[in-house]
Amino acid sequence: MEKKVIVVTGGSSGIGLQTIGQLSANDNNQIISFSRSEEKIQKAKKVLGNKENVNYFMGDVTNEDDCRKFAEYVEKNYGKIHGLLNNAGVLTKGGMEMIDYETWKYNLNINLNGVYLFTRSLLPLLKKAQGASIVNVSSVAAMKPGSSIAYSVSKAGLDMLTEFLAGDLAPYKIRVNSVNPALVRTPIHMDNKIFENKEEYEELLRNAVERYPLKRIGEPEDIANLIEFLLSDKSSWITGSIMKIDGGAMINNDLIPPKDIE
Repeated sequence: MEKKVIVVTGGSSGIGLQTIGQLSANDNNQIISFSRSEEKIQKAKKVLGNKENVNYFMGDVTNEDDCRKFAEYVEKNYGKIHGLLNNAGVLTKGGMEMIDYETWKYNLNINLNGVYLFTRSLLPLLKKAQGASIVNVSSVAAMKPGSSIAYSVSKAGLDMLTEFLAGDLAPYKIRVNSVNPALVRTPIHMDNKIFENKEEYEELLRNAVERYPLKRIGEPEDIANLIEFLLSDKSSWITGSIMKIDGGAMINNDLIPPKDIE
């Protein structure tokens, strides 16, 4: 049986790492993790253990040369790509008065431009699969302004890119969908220095629970389960979908009659 080649950006932590862990449990999947941090790659290897069906490639999704070299590497070693998870992203908190132009460009470059560049670089290999699936990790901040103007706008742009590509690439039997999480327990806040220490971050998580009708925040596994489904043939008639996965946060409404449940 032909191995299913799946590429994951930002695969060395958080949602990406969790997804690789789940996908690699199937020996028929060949996973390639694309990450710009050697330190994180080494940490990911320790978490995942020595898995023969997981390979690592260091590079930057916003660097054309890195993207080209990666495409050449995949073509030489695997010939085609069946699945692509565009998960790499950054977060910088603040509105227009707090986020300067350089920070604005930094966020949009990774969260939006990087997805465009990386996907375009791999398109010939995705076309060869005759039924590839692309999943973009967006955010509910694309649907409702969050705490970061740059993050919200970049993710809103990513959702439109998802919908456009779904139509544009459908003749090649390539499906394109977006998953839009709410708050998930991942390293993104600490990695991007949104909080000064872990205690502040844990306090945010505790306080946020009340915003969710299901009374808990998300875990990486929650998002990875949906990604795994969208990358599989079980979702073969789904494309162009923007899927919020948020514990009900976007429908949380004080006008909905409360339930008296002990």
